[in-house]
Amino acid sequence: MLSLLSGTCWAQCVTGNPGTNCGGPLSVQPQSGNTSQSSITLVDLGLPVPSPAVGQYTLSIASGILLESDNGNSYHSLVGPQGLQGATGLSGPPGVQGPQGVPGGAGPIGPTGTQGVQGPQGATGPTGPPGAQGIQGPAGGSSAAPPDYSFFYGANGFSAAVGWSEIGATFDRVQIDMLSAASVRFVTTIATNVLASGSYAQAEYTADGTNWYPLSGEVPVTTANGIYSSGWQGMPTGANGDYVVRIVVFNAGIITAKVALRQLHLQFK
Repeated sequence: MLSLLSGTCWAQCVTGNPGTNCGGPLSVQPQSGNTSQSSITLVDLGLPVPSPAVGQYTLSIASGILLESDNGNSYHSLVGPQGLQGATGLSGPPGVQGPQGVPGGAGPIGPTGTQGVQGPQGATGPTGPPGAQGIQGPAGGSSAAPPDYSFFYGANGFSAAVGWSEIGATFDRVQIDMLSAASVRFVTTIATNVLASGSYAQAEYTADGTNWYPLSGEVPVTTANGIYSSGWQGMPTGANGDYVVRIVVFNAGIITAKVALRQLHLQFK
């Protein structure tokens, strides 16, 4: 049948209804310049195959399979059944290992290479054991004692002139050994009467009885009914000694005014 389809003789084909009828023998002649193998292509339309007829040999497609009918007989596939898989061949024996070669002799020592670049710093090693205890140092000086010094107690308050005034004049000064003191703060309580904004109280010290220097921080005396502190501060430079200490008030107002100071404490540690 395939020989008939691909014969070398010419055929005459006319359009019929349905399809195209060709008078054989049929020859498939490629176009001039064609680079593909000649063939006859059947398109699967998914329709029923033509009914077999006596004296006809029909090729058609069903379910994607090329079928053929001989002389009115039923259609059968032109593809034969798959053959059985052949048996696996036997593995050959392993080859014999050849003898080991004789090791070569040591070659001559080459010249010394150039020094390489310095590598990165290594990780820090573990901490070593603690060293032996050193000799005991000399005994330190005593700290300021007692740690709290009480100054003026004014039941009726203090009348502060404009500018600077010393509380208690020269009669409420205290001699304090501050040689080993590390920190100082000034604490005061205030009742009802206060001074103008910007006014404050502060502790001062003198080493010669003439020149006075700030010892504590400034404590505002502008808010009534409370306890107020300068907060802990390091000792000023030059203040570590056995010096005379006083408390002063700075009145930032324009007239003399009374400030209700009650407790005044200078504390050390």
